[in-house]
Amino acid sequence: MFVDCSGNGSARLLALRGTRCFGRCVFVGEGNRIDFGVSPTLIHPQITLYGSWVTSIGHMEELVEHLVRWKLHPEVMVSHRFALENAAEVHRVAEEAQSGKVCIVVQ
Repeated sequence: MFVDCSGNGSARLLALRGTRCFGRCVFVGEGNRIDFGVSPTLIHPQITLYGSWVTSIGHMEELVEHLVRWKLHPEVMVSHRFALENAAEVHRVAEEAQSGKVCIVVQ
């Protein structure tokens, strides 16, 4: 299963193309557009595509377990960190879709 949380159209297409035949791909979060040939990308390989605005605590826990097991380090993708007081700036940077992951750091 591939899970994309970037909101970036190119990254989402890459996730779809990396999903195995009869596999599942999940787009979590909002943002951007994606353009692809439906038959060769979804129908012929029989990929199931799920979309979710948010995910559950249980699924987040499962994702974290996979990150550890597969030795993945998503923190290298975080390009901007903001304090909660700068939430408006967080949204502006994220909506531009020209950055890596943007996160709010609560201290």
